[in-house]
Formats: sequence, C-alpha cells, structure tokens
Amino acid sequence: MSEADIDELSLLLAKAKRPYVSRCLQREIDSLSKQIETEKAAVVNKVEEEVKAKIEVAPAAPAAPTAITPPPVPASNAWISVDKFAFDPGEYNSKSLSIYVELKDVVALKQIEGAISCEFTKGSFDLKVVGLEGKNYRLFKDNLSHPIDVPKCKYIVKKDKIVVKLAKVKGEFSYDSWTELTSSSKKKQSSAKADPSAGIMDMMKNMYDEGDDKMKQVIGEAMLKSRSGEKMDAEPPMPEFDKM
Repeated sequence: MSEADIDELSLLLAKAKRPYVSRCLQREIDSLSKQIETEKAAVVNKVEEEVKAKIEVAPAAPAAPTAITPPPVPASNAWISVDKFAFDPGEYNSKSLSIYVELKDVVALKQIEGAISCEFTKGSFDLKVVGLEGKNYRLFKDNLSHPIDVPKCKYIVKKDKIVVKLAKVKGEFSYDSWTELTSSSKKKQSSAKADPSAGIMDMMKNMYDEGDDKMKQVIGEAMLKSRSGEKMDAEPPMPEFDKM
C-alpha cells in the first residue's frame, strides 16, 4: 500500500461509468489515504522520540569552574598577632629549622589565592593568614638569630597548622646552630658598630681619670684635637721622668 496505489485507483475512478463502481473506488481511495497519513504520523512521532531520548542521555557539558575570589586585604589594625608557636631548631648540622603555628581548619584556605602567604628576608619572615573564620592572623619575626637562605625557605599548610621552614646558612664547617629564634644582642652590636669611636673615647677618658698630671695633659690635648678635627700625632710624646 502506497501513494502509487491511490494514483492507480484514481485513474480507474476517472474511467468508471457506473455510480456504484465509482463509490466503491472512492471509498477505497479515502481509506488508503487515511492509512498512509497515519503511517506518516507514526514515523514522525518515532523519530521525535528517538531524538528526545538521545538529548536526555547525552552528558551535560561540564560547568565552568567557579573562580575563587581572593580575600580582601585587611587594614593594618585588623591583624591578630600570633604569640604562641613552637620553635624547633633542628639537630646539629641540620639544614633547616621549623616554626609550628596552630590554626584550626587552616587547610580550608589552601586553594584560595592570597589567603596564606609568607615573605622571607635574610633576617626576618612575615606569615599572614587572611579570612580564617572571618579573622586575619599574622606572625612577624625580625632580627633573627642568624641569617637565613631566603630562596630555600618555605611554608607547609596542614589540616590545623602551618609549618614555616627556615633554611640555615652553611658556615665553613657546618650549618649555623640556633638556640633561639630571635636575638637582642645583635642590636647592641649594631649600635656599637655605628659609632666605633665611642669605645676609643671611653678608653681615653679612663686613662685620663687614672693618669698623673703629665698623662692628663697629653691625653687632654689629644682629645681636644680630636674634637676640633685636627690630625693627631702618630705617637704622642711620652711624659719625661726626672733624671736619677
């Protein structure tokens, strides 16, 4: 059964002379036409269902990753100073020392750009944690006991803590031995180096106070010339002793 059959029946209908024959042919043509239309509709519905099924089964395109917004930079007075931490100087001739900073759930910030940072210089380190449960923490230490090897320094983020690794500088025979993280004695040494003449003047003052009159005269003249900017004699005259 096809449209060709309908065409042939239509030709016969055109040639039919008897009314009954004409009615029979027309009924058959109408019946075939309905069947063909029904079959066409069924085919169209089947195709539409197959297309719909393929669309539903096809995997959805992966969603674009959501960009993690860096935390805002806090004001200088918004930092909470980290006062409690553990210091491990390492064993003798070890290459580094460790500072342990306990911060609960700090690992949640590990993938956020700018949330955790640590800047190293030869004599300091500055650890910053931004946006940990709405708070910002900072551990800053300068005047370290010994210089550090900046390119080899690093920090490690763990579940509830951050480990700051300071690389030691190797001396002639071994790596520096640390007994404390920071040192206050270096400040005194620096101030002494800033004015080396202060020690000399103190020594001359003591000699003046403890010397005899002749010594006081010689030292007094030398100190006076030093203050006025005059060149001092290479060897100041020694006091003369009475002849025996």
